[in-house]
Amino acid sequence: MSESAKTPIFNLSEKRSIYSLSGVLFFRMFSLFLLLPVFSVLAMDLEGATPFLIGVAFGAYGLTQGLLQLPFGMWSDRAGRKLVIVIGLGLFIAGNLLGAFVDSIHWMIVARFLQGTGAISSTVFALIADLTRPEVRTRANAALGASVGIAFALAFGVAPFFGEWLGLNGMFLMIAALSLASLVLVLTTVPNPETIKLLPQKVSFWNMAKMVWKVPALRTISWGGFVCGAGLSSTFLLIPMILVQHGFERAEMWKIYLPMMLAGAVAMVLAAIFAEVKNRFREVMLFGIVLLLTSLVFMGLGQEQNRLIWFVVALYFFFMGFNVFEPIFPSLVTRSSTSETKGTAMGVYNFAQFIGHFVGATVAGALYVNNYLIFLLLLAVAEIWFLYLTLSFKNPEKKIMTK
Repeated sequence: MSESAKTPIFNLSEKRSIYSLSGVLFFRMFSLFLLLPVFSVLAMDLEGATPFLIGVAFGAYGLTQGLLQLPFGMWSDRAGRKLVIVIGLGLFIAGNLLGAFVDSIHWMIVARFLQGTGAISSTVFALIADLTRPEVRTRANAALGASVGIAFALAFGVAPFFGEWLGLNGMFLMIAALSLASLVLVLTTVPNPETIKLLPQKVSFWNMAKMVWKVPALRTISWGGFVCGAGLSSTFLLIPMILVQHGFERAEMWKIYLPMMLAGAVAMVLAAIFAEVKNRFREVMLFGIVLLLTSLVFMGLGQEQNRLIWFVVALYFFFMGFNVFEPIFPSLVTRSSTSETKGTAMGVYNFAQFIGHFVGATVAGALYVNNYLIFLLLLAVAEIWFLYLTLSFKNPEKKIMTK
């Protein structure tokens, strides 16, 4: 029998689950990524704005996202996924509505904190695991990852135009509308899991976390999530501000972002194919770490020589490295966890990732006025530790399909 004949296909319920949850993730992540490349320069116009406070506002979302990912993931293991997703989207909409009407950096920090309380990423990936069979789950996760990748690319392409057209407050209002579309999708089209083995209420918070933390692969992936989160927020806090300093118009930033997106998309597709098809997750992760470390080298050159070209090269290397990890981390988390702890496992991973966002943006903003080479050194140490953990990481065993 040919390989294609052996490959399981999605059934109708799985297709509906994948399409609807991909739509939810697309609207949600497009909203978040829309702010990423322009927030730091648009926030300069807010009353009382300083590089440090802009960094705090930029990273505040990550702090509450990180702190609540694990409780929300655990809550979904007990109370059900859709309830948690609906509540999370409601909180996210409230934060965006507040952000749409503030005019000071301090209120923007509050809005970003509230925006981050809608911590549903871990629950969405746990839900797709509930709604799909094990033999097609990797491809289902890849479909969700593809929706995130498309949202990422599209948001970066249009963010400079929306930033100039709508301003920061208008972008928050548009994000609230897109988030409402996600909420409608959840309520009207996302199926309910037919059967799900929920953990009993007597299982404590810490015992659930320990079950996940005892898995070495999950520890490695979580640290990688922290490194990528810190690098992403710090890079896109610093680079837009550096571009403006060198005379780049905000509306012209697409000229840098568009080819960067294309390079990142190529890296993402090749990484996903090589990791999933060849089962070479470890090798792909090592390559991604090399790209991240290379980006720090060029960032340091840009800081030392004050030349824009080095910062742009650093941005490209980082973006390619980040996109290497983006499609494979969620897949590895679900592969390394049990059906009872998927929500908790995704919560641990997303906790690490979003805390990285907060730390990266806040520290980069604090050091921006002085010398952020110190921060680059800290990031390098974090990435080298990630390299050490990855060297001991073992590729997951391939499951043998039977008829």
